[in-house]
Amino acid sequence: MTAADSLILSATAELREPKAGEKKRRGLLEELRAMSRAMQEEEGLINHAQAALVLDVSTRRVGELVETGIFRRFEFLGRTYVSVKEVMARREADVKNGRPPRHGLARVKAGVGIAAKYDLPNLAMETILPEVGEKREKQNRKK
Repeated sequence: MTAADSLILSATAELREPKAGEKKRRGLLEELRAMSRAMQEEEGLINHAQAALVLDVSTRRVGELVETGIFRRFEFLGRTYVSVKEVMARREADVKNGRPPRHGLARVKAGVGIAAKYDLPNLAMETILPEVGEKREKQNRKK
């Protein structure tokens, strides 16, 4: 049981007690009404794990999308949700994963950086004999 689950259970138990304050009860009911309004406006709310399944990404990536402001964060009753409308819009946008390709000077700079770290005799051997490079790649895959 997560901390959010225990928070909800304890809040529910407190509401059932006859000594529960009317103020606390009204606060929880108002939060529930706000959640209902948000669900209607956003065509539903889903948690990060569900959004990750829809977008075919990790839950961590969904969290990053929330942190960067691409998805709005909705918090109700100790839980975090995102908008179904925003998730579906992101899915329809068909955003490509990974970094965008480098162009021009950035590409040359990256190539120089890689070459500077590369062993020059091996580079010469792989250029002359491609099978040497293939053998090295197979060894790297085994690791």
